[in-house]
Amino acid sequence: MSAISMFRRARNPAPGHTRMGIIDIGSNSIRLVIYDGPARIPAALFNEKVMVGLGKGVSRDGSLDPEAMERALASLARFQRLAEQMGVPRPRTVATAAVREAANGRMFIDRVLDLGLPVEVLSGDDEARMAGMGVIASIPQADGIVGDLGGGSLELARIVGGEVRETSSFPLGVLRIGAVRERGPRALAALVAKTIEKSGWTGKGAGLPFYMVGGSWRSLARLDMHLAEYPLPIVHHYWMPPENAQHLVRVLARLDRKRLRDVVGLSGARIPTLANAASLLSHVVRRLGSSELIVSAYGLREGLLYDELTEYQRAQDPLITSTREEGARQGRF
Repeated sequence: MSAISMFRRARNPAPGHTRMGIIDIGSNSIRLVIYDGPARIPAALFNEKVMVGLGKGVSRDGSLDPEAMERALASLARFQRLAEQMGVPRPRTVATAAVREAANGRMFIDRVLDLGLPVEVLSGDDEARMAGMGVIASIPQADGIVGDLGGGSLELARIVGGEVRETSSFPLGVLRIGAVRERGPRALAALVAKTIEKSGWTGKGAGLPFYMVGGSWRSLARLDMHLAEYPLPIVHHYWMPPENAQHLVRVLARLDRKRLRDVVGLSGARIPTLANAASLLSHVVRRLGSSELIVSAYGLREGLLYDELTEYQRAQDPLITSTREEGARQGRF
């Protein structure tokens, strides 16, 4: 049975469920996620990512690369058809740094609209806020700083008491900082120090966790799990001491790509920029003064969903809600 046929049979959500779709147009990848289940903690029914590298052209000459745009549009057309087959004819479509900053971003948005997908371009602060909300959705008592690393930008958000208190966005994505690192071993450290200091974030993470959001940092966590022979294949809420970031920089300096491809769960498409992600993580947490690193599998997309919930829904415990749902689904009486 094909994937489409399988989802056709489950086209309509069960009573009390909400089926939603989000297309996230990032600087490095485009992802479609279809969610189904209780509004407080919906499960990912379908999740597919395509690496298109929209942000590479923006880093080079300020415009989206024509070939990357064509790859993106082909993927978006396919995602639109998939979402429709799964009962979500108008998935919410958001775009981040690459489209936001590109000189030809408006033209790209118009072409996406021709596919039947209106695009919501998020500001950097919106991005940071939604990433923070995503962490709160899955870790309600989270108290610390969220760092969401994408291809074109890095967002920071201070979260405490179930709220996002402060946000910033910086042009420090993994597709951009490679050129900085090529200028010498201290170039990125100097840039991060200047950026964090100027924005007022220096030392704001002292004694607090740093919540890692984004595919590049999840891939780093997968590598750390592999090196530590961690027994569980679950990256969400994986914990690391802050010094592990610098350790990963050293490991990546001596590991070739073939050996990295053997790491279970490590996305091959992320491997070329992993060293950039590790180096940035090391410098950022040092400047913030973070006491520990915690991975969140929830981020911007889940934050968009959580942001639309009522106060009553937000107050529900995600574990109790999900186990109650599982009990209702599996129970025979």
